[in-house]
Amino acid sequence: MFSNIKSFLILQIFSLFLFTCKSAQEKDIPVNKAVKKEVEVGRALAGRLAKKYGLIQDEEFTKYLNLVGKSLALYTARQELDFRFAVLDTKEINAFACPGGYILITRGSLALMGSEAELASILSHELSHVTLKHSGDFEEQGAGILDVISSIMAPGGNIVGSLTKTAVDGLLDQLLEKGRKQEEEIESDKAGVLLMSQAGYNLKASSELLAKLDKAQNNETVLKTHPPTSTRIKELERFISSNGLKSGGKENKDRFQKYWKGFSKRNPVIGSTNTD
Repeated sequence: MFSNIKSFLILQIFSLFLFTCKSAQEKDIPVNKAVKKEVEVGRALAGRLAKKYGLIQDEEFTKYLNLVGKSLALYTARQELDFRFAVLDTKEINAFACPGGYILITRGSLALMGSEAELASILSHELSHVTLKHSGDFEEQGAGILDVISSIMAPGGNIVGSLTKTAVDGLLDQLLEKGRKQEEEIESDKAGVLLMSQAGYNLKASSELLAKLDKAQNNETVLKTHPPTSTRIKELERFISSNGLKSGGKENKDRFQKYWKGFSKRNPVIGSTNTD
């Protein structure tokens, strides 16, 4: 009983923290039953990740993160979703795309970056996972369990909570252990640079960040759950060239550094006198 209450409170904190975003239901675009299910599962999964790593409640940087993320989300095909972005409190390098538009990025990933274009590259990749429905089509899969999720606070909540845990556990295992299909990761890389191109960012930032990722520390999980970095870079460069995409564009290094330095000062790494 206590664990259920604790989990519920964590999800409530997660929702309140992302106060800058409207809910999907508040948009003018009609939201069908499948999308509502997707959002509910995504919210639960994001809550689990927030519980595992901790969520950094930094209002200034979160507003900036959502500004960049939402500017990219304008070009996705999932306009029925209200994408939300937040920072997980871990040095581990990773980012997570939860169904329904919940995008979480680790402070370790942010510490690796030198520009807003690099931030845009990883956000675009995660946005593409959601847009391309790499967590599945919620209208077709597991309808029985997902129907139960929508009534999580109903009488008999212990049984409902168990079924919800089973559904979310599968997605959590995919993100942290098994990884998505390699072709899905490559597909999201390519779709991501298209989003970056539409938003006017320098596409070279994607390959540059991947090269940094390959040499960085605390990158074990992301390398385990993604294709070889050299393969990703090669596929990206081939895609950009064959489609005639312009590599030049904005990088916004100064703006990123301004927000990142402020974030680092306000949220120093525990046990260290230095910022990330």
